[in-house]
Amino acid sequence: MDTIPFHFDSHGGFGEVKGLARLDEFGLELQFSTRDAVFGVIKSEMRSLRIPLDSLLSVRFSAGFLWLMPSIELRVRDLNVLQGLPESEEGRVKLRVKFGERHDARAFVRDLEAMRTHFRIQMLDRTLDRMTGHLTGREPPPAPLQTSAPSSATPTSSRPASVISMGSGPLGNRPRDSQSES
Repeated sequence: MDTIPFHFDSHGGFGEVKGLARLDEFGLELQFSTRDAVFGVIKSEMRSLRIPLDSLLSVRFSAGFLWLMPSIELRVRDLNVLQGLPESEEGRVKLRVKFGERHDARAFVRDLEAMRTHFRIQMLDRTLDRMTGHLTGREPPPAPLQTSAPSSATPTSSRPASVISMGSGPLGNRPRDSQSES
């Protein structure tokens, strides 16, 4: 699911925010407008708010009271990210969803969490590459062990001395005890 409509009350119940939450490869985008809840005459123009994936602290789906008022709660790391969105205090905002859209909202949260997880894994990979890329004198990984036995009677190995040879069998060619042969 890549889009979900949302709404919530603002300005102490005298206003209402309606909009669309949209996922794309860059993060979460909230497109919304505000209107007065009393007469519905005063309406703001459509605004857009971009929330990057690295700014999202958590995303949670809640079924609400008696499972009748589903919502999506977003928490961010920086208050500036939610600047311009009404009722976004303390770095969190609760996007209410219509009852009929609750299954889509749950799928939306699942997809957003998958994107966040994938983004964090990519960031960790980049960090590891940066940390290990500057190390000088790194040894290349050892050559893989050979699984087939050499054709000559005396095993000769072309492996580096740092690799321990276990021979050709599953347990290697170990010298036999004279007592075990009898």
